[in-house]
Amino acid sequence: MSFVSRSRSALLGTVSSQAFTIIGMLVSIVSTPLMVRYLDKEEYGLSILFFQVIGYLALFDFGFGPAVIQQFALHRGDDEHNQLMINRIMSTGVYAFLALGLLVSLIGFFCAPFVPGMYHLRADLAEVAVPIVFTLSVVMGAQFLQRGLGGIFYAHHRQTLIGTTSFIVNISGTILSIVLLSQGVGLWAFVYSNIFQVFTTLLVQVILLRRYYPKLKIARIHFDKPLLKLLFSNGRFMFLHGLATQIILNTDRLVIGKVVSLAAVTIFSITVRIPEVGLSLLSRVTENATPAVMEIVTHESSDRAREQYRRVLLLTSTLGTLAFWLILCFNQWFITLWVGPSFFASNLVLSLALVLMVQQTIVRSMSFFLYAKGNSRQLSLMSLFEAGLNIALSVFLGQQIGLPGVLVGTLIASSLTSSWYTPYLLKKYLAIPLHDSWSSILVPAAGISVAGGVVYMFVKWMQVVLPNTVLVFGLLGCLAGVLLAGFTWLMFLRHPFGPYVPARLQRILLVVPSS
Repeated sequence: MSFVSRSRSALLGTVSSQAFTIIGMLVSIVSTPLMVRYLDKEEYGLSILFFQVIGYLALFDFGFGPAVIQQFALHRGDDEHNQLMINRIMSTGVYAFLALGLLVSLIGFFCAPFVPGMYHLRADLAEVAVPIVFTLSVVMGAQFLQRGLGGIFYAHHRQTLIGTTSFIVNISGTILSIVLLSQGVGLWAFVYSNIFQVFTTLLVQVILLRRYYPKLKIARIHFDKPLLKLLFSNGRFMFLHGLATQIILNTDRLVIGKVVSLAAVTIFSITVRIPEVGLSLLSRVTENATPAVMEIVTHESSDRAREQYRRVLLLTSTLGTLAFWLILCFNQWFITLWVGPSFFASNLVLSLALVLMVQQTIVRSMSFFLYAKGNSRQLSLMSLFEAGLNIALSVFLGQQIGLPGVLVGTLIASSLTSSWYTPYLLKKYLAIPLHDSWSSILVPAAGISVAGGVVYMFVKWMQVVLPNTVLVFGLLGCLAGVLLAGFTWLMFLRHPFGPYVPARLQRILLVVPSS
């Protein structure tokens, strides 16, 4: 594949990934009211916890998945050597993933009997919880095989191909869940949907492998022990960082279910749904810049790396602050129209979730440059320490002050660890002064917050004056979005990013043409 073709494929994969994320969010918006119609708050909260547990079990590939993709990326050719290496990587990966899948299933079997007592489930929920966790553990084990077969498509720039099929299967699974819930299946609806998604995806992957890699052979003869050791060695710090990230961002529901209630899990999850989607979309800004940043920090001057760092951090901090104010303006109103006011936790919980969204976006943008440089060990170890501190503080503060305490614990843990340690490592390894970090964050955050505060008061006043309808919500949302986005572009993004705007759009976006 030529350089141009690879670039086009990578760009198409990025665009399709963003599109699928947005469409998935819209599907979630439509499906959630239908789900809560058939489940009470405790049942829906328990279903959320089930998939939190699945998220933890999914981490037990020990960074093996990204390492396999990295090895596949080194062997794209059709010659005999590359074909042999692809067979070795695939065979080694599949056998390793089968073993890891078995390990995950055993962990799930061991933990399942403790679920009812841990969350003090009422009798009808306790009756189904254990067999559901047993079943999901087996399904999760099968999902590891899915990772082993699917990595080659991402490595060889066929993200759109595998991403599109996975997206269709996932949407079909959501529809199946709603249909089964409407038939009175209860929590088992999510299990059957998950089984459908995993095994349908496996079937699709096998078909695509036979279509695009007809010479591929998975056999014991191709299993390579030295390669296995290399893959685990390369992936261990990715695993540590992934584990820490999962704990930092996704333990909150497990803690809330333990120290508050399952109903509180439902209310919390719906309240923070949009901030979490915002964090996911903001994270794609740095993910999309991966190839360019890796090349710059590895092969170009430190001044060039500093310039790109300031630019990326400026972009993520401005977009994060913009998202903060827009979500703060409209999230409660949206939830009231969406599922009803009883599913909104409080403005305090929402504000804390939004602060966490901005904080994590900025820290991820900083740490991204360290991983691109190859300095992952110290940051991964600090992330693990942050994860442990996060659990301790969230449990303690959650017991003391309820839902807000869980988020406050996460924010304090991050402030005491990664929020200061990441800029320190950037200064140490990339010679990026602390001033570059703080100036790229504080100046746009302060400016946008002034405008955001004005828009917030305007929106709240209009809510009192105008009728509470979907049409009014949509029109006012568009108006506020255009005003804040226009202010952000003109004041903070037009100058550094104007040169990248196509010539035909420069006049519309008030970009001064370069001489």
